[in-house]
Amino acid sequence: MKFFTSDIHFSDENTFKVDNRPFKNVKKYNQFVIKQFNKVAKKGDIIYIIGDLIDCDNEKSNQFFEALKYVKKIKANVILIIGNNEERAIKYFFNNDFEKFKKYCIDLGYKDVLKDCYLSFGGYNFYLTHKPKDFKSDYFNLFGHVHRGSGIYKSFGLNVGTDLNHFRPYSENDILELIKFKSKYWDNDDDINIR
Repeated sequence: MKFFTSDIHFSDENTFKVDNRPFKNVKKYNQFVIKQFNKVAKKGDIIYIIGDLIDCDNEKSNQFFEALKYVKKIKANVILIIGNNEERAIKYFFNNDFEKFKKYCIDLGYKDVLKDCYLSFGGYNFYLTHKPKDFKSDYFNLFGHVHRGSGIYKSFGLNVGTDLNHFRPYSENDILELIKFKSKYWDNDDDINIR
């Protein structure tokens, strides 16, 4: 089974506060997210994290190295699709070398690290990219980056940000059900489908 999420920002105090995440502290948040991953995704499953697993604001933001190690606590395979925070980490700490960052992550236990991803399931072709502005018009897009800012719905796909699903990853089945709901209701509602 495949699972999808984004914008976890492990151990990031700023995102924790700005997004008003309902936990006593960021440590409790980290523990809850890992517990949810292990509750729904088992060994052999894949969790696609569509960017911003970590936080890296500048060349002094090296706390993300510890956050990357959380992969060791997750039972399922993790595929990390880089977001803007991973891009900054690559720039500041890996000499702008994507392959060096990828190797570092794979050595920690990630199944793979990608810039974006194409997959198919349930009769749909999907494109996974961190930023919604990078969507592909011939695919159903799964993205993040905007946290709760734009809601789950876009005419071209779904925002799988962790804040929109009670900090749990969406399963393949969840995505397929949301697609049915989207095409039956949201795509036909002039009040929410503003072009």
